[in-house]
Amino acid sequence: MSTLHPDYTDDIFNLSIPVLAVDIVLFTLYKDQLCVVLVPGRNEWAHGKLTLPGGIIGRGETLEEAADRILERDTNISHIYKEQLYTFSAHNRDDRWDVISCSYYTLVWAREFLSRIDLTKVALLPYDLVSKETVAYDHADIIQYAYQRLKWKMEYTNVVQRILPERFTLRSLQDIYETVFGQEFDKRNFRKKILSLQLIEETNEYDTENSKRPARLYKFSDKELSIVGIL
Repeated sequence: MSTLHPDYTDDIFNLSIPVLAVDIVLFTLYKDQLCVVLVPGRNEWAHGKLTLPGGIIGRGETLEEAADRILERDTNISHIYKEQLYTFSAHNRDDRWDVISCSYYTLVWAREFLSRIDLTKVALLPYDLVSKETVAYDHADIIQYAYQRLKWKMEYTNVVQRILPERFTLRSLQDIYETVFGQEFDKRNFRKKILSLQLIEETNEYDTENSKRPARLYKFSDKELSIVGIL
């Protein structure tokens, strides 16, 4: 996995019990692509590949606390929306010993993310380029599972707001759906459906930066995660 908690050394892998770790899939939109935030492998077992932000759970930590610590350590972001994804426990996950990973996935608006990180220390890898050749351990499988979960969530919840600024245009909202799902949606039908759900509401502001003809800005009606039938 990634760097161990300070309370631990590699001696932990000499124990006769599985090691519990946390791995985090952080999605963002960067240069019109869905990207995953990865870090260089920190030990010889990563074989020079990229890995998810992750590490061993520390003594006295909860899963949530470990996830927050790891996110802050690797990305300088913590206490953001995240969802427990799945527990990966195959015996061959790690070359050293049995490591059980409780994985999470999370979303972040790119501009907020980029204002906090050092791009010399992390990689923003387009989802389409994720493979077992570029990503260590079984992290490519974890990322693929997280991507499928993201699509499901975007179909029936308002989770997309976690990857958007507070104010946005209808065009930018549709762009995100088309990027994540890899397909185009009819503009008229998409907007009609979104507006009929009362998921978003108009503001009195306009986007004057990204369009010759200023487009109205919208915001989400409810900041809490809620179930709505979007697609």
